[in-house]
Amino acid sequence: MINFKRHNNISIVFVFFFIILFLTGMTVRKTPSRRENDTEAKGRPCYEEMFKDGKLRIAVFWGWDHPRDTIIGTFPAFETLNGKRLYYRGRPVQIEIGMITQINHNPKGIFKSALEDPTIDVVIYSGHGRYGRGMAFTDMEDIFHCGNGDIVEDRHVKPYRNIKASSEDLDNTRFPQSYKIIMLNTCDSNGHFRQSWGRRFRACNSPIDLVTVEYPVYNYYDHIRVLNLLQDLLAFSDWKTIKKHYDSEIHKRKNRLIIEPIFVPKDSKYARMN
Repeated sequence: MINFKRHNNISIVFVFFFIILFLTGMTVRKTPSRRENDTEAKGRPCYEEMFKDGKLRIAVFWGWDHPRDTIIGTFPAFETLNGKRLYYRGRPVQIEIGMITQINHNPKGIFKSALEDPTIDVVIYSGHGRYGRGMAFTDMEDIFHCGNGDIVEDRHVKPYRNIKASSEDLDNTRFPQSYKIIMLNTCDSNGHFRQSWGRRFRACNSPIDLVTVEYPVYNYYDHIRVLNLLQDLLAFSDWKTIKKHYDSEIHKRKNRLIIEPIFVPKDSKYARMN
């Protein structure tokens, strides 16, 4: 005989479970969604805005647990470029590069300040994304919380644990109403972070180009990808070229750059860039 009472109880439990998920707006997602087809990168960075003060200020953040040799691999290029000048349409532009790692004092705070500073033109984070929770700095729990709100699986601990990818640090960040480029060079940053960062850009009325990644990033070659990006920016390349150079550095692991406009103010000078 079928135990209808038992089946009813199970059904009630499932109904309450999905009601709770609906009310809290949370989704259980252990693997971020990825698009079947790659996207074509259109337009170019808004170099006019980045260079209008005569400076190109770049902040590069290496996250927690980043390979030491990878970070050291950028030293020669950064030392050579820092303080040098380039010329854009006949006007001099001085290059300023700052590098922050987990040994700096309060790198997470510096990261937030760089995001909010209207004089910093490019912010790059390269490192762990903590499975969608956010950027990690001094240790694996020192996180800039900026997730989409999903329930994600933390695989850095055993047994694995499910944690909500909240966004309180991002929500407390006031992005400037001026143009800048932000690159989140983490595993599947497009699936983990584009939604939450895009929402915050729109709330702040900020015309920011967000550059994200699909598929895992292989840390031992991150410095090549970061240096390729900087080299292309200094050559005033378009987004198609920047994406091509990033995607070519896969080193047996598929990675692809996603460059899509999130928010462009209507009838503004930024619209022609996208």
